[in-house]
Amino acid sequence: MHSASRAAAIAAIVLAAIGVIVALVFVPWDAAVAPWAALTIPESLASFTEQQREDIAAYVDSAWLPGLLSVIAGPVVALVVLASARLRRSLSRVGPRDRPIIRDFLAGFALILVTRLVALPFDVWLAIVRRDNGLLIEPWGTWLLRWSGTALVVALLGALAVTIALGIVRRWPRRGWITVVAGAAVAVAAVSLVVPFASVVDGTRSDPVVRDRVLAIAKDAGVEVGDVVVVDVADRSPVLNATVSGWGPTRTVTLYDTLLTTATPEQVDAIVAHELVHVRDNDVVLGTVLAMLGAAAVVALALALALSPGVRQRLGVRGRADTPLVALLVGVVLAGVLIAVPVTATVSRPIEARADRDALAITGDPAAYADLIALLAVTNRSTLEPPSWRYALLFTHPTPLQRIAAVSAPPA
Repeated sequence: MHSASRAAAIAAIVLAAIGVIVALVFVPWDAAVAPWAALTIPESLASFTEQQREDIAAYVDSAWLPGLLSVIAGPVVALVVLASARLRRSLSRVGPRDRPIIRDFLAGFALILVTRLVALPFDVWLAIVRRDNGLLIEPWGTWLLRWSGTALVVALLGALAVTIALGIVRRWPRRGWITVVAGAAVAVAAVSLVVPFASVVDGTRSDPVVRDRVLAIAKDAGVEVGDVVVVDVADRSPVLNATVSGWGPTRTVTLYDTLLTTATPEQVDAIVAHELVHVRDNDVVLGTVLAMLGAAAVVALALALALSPGVRQRLGVRGRADTPLVALLVGVVLAGVLIAVPVTATVSRPIEARADRDALAITGDPAAYADLIALLAVTNRSTLEPPSWRYALLFTHPTPLQRIAAVSAPPA
């Protein structure tokens, strides 16, 4: 088992290194949106009135802390359970001792559900702030039902994944970890493939006029688009957005209905062009590959620890009584998810900056593009001048000021 632990640890290092190399080669790195980039741009501030700046600042000051606590609460609790012998013993009592599969599933479900429940107060806090600022308008009952459904799905799928992983490693202790690591990568690819179907829960529809317009822009830009849908969010929130998701046969451009009723046709063209650049440059595929490598590396590390005799002894794992490994897998994976937040932000910002530049070349209308960015910032209450640490760790897009400055600058 020691050799299997060592092999899994080496695999984790190799997968992480491959991920770094892929990012270095394929991400369009841009110093203008690096973690140390300038965030105060006076000329871009002129796009916003004093009242708009105050409204955005008031919302951001109230929302950033509950949002941050919501992200870190679950991983912290999982790691506390992992570090506490008493809590691990309590977790080991969940489920029948002579049925390891049922025991692992129930223990995993309970632990993951707890990690979601500890985030609930912060999610409610953030929802109150959003409601006070007009960004959340759906009834509380509907919001709680949506939150509960998501939490249960995450707990069920997470528990199933942990149960399968431990079952495979228990059955094949020497090489089973390879199957689990490969399965983690395949699962990430599958999730990326079916993401477009998740919007069906929110209610999607096909709009022939919108579809024809998107396809016309795509044709001019030399981009192939799979599907174009409109998602209905106006009854929940006035936020504006458009996304591209999926790859291959499921590649889909999604527009919020609020965008179509709020933005001008020129502004809609600008955001569509932005999303089409993501399609043209295979940004979803790149993100999926990096996520696959990251997930595989984290799972390989978790299994390296789970297979280590020293770690197993410290966790009190004896023979078939290996439920403490549930806490280990959940804790390491959630810690990996937390670490992925700043990594994702650092990789995403230059990709989004390139999409802005290239979309402007498609539309040829910098004024409409700058107006779009200002409209998104005002409506969605996007932070204009964040602290440097928050920008470096959390921002997946350049700030509105950076984006306006980039599209307003004369071409080189």
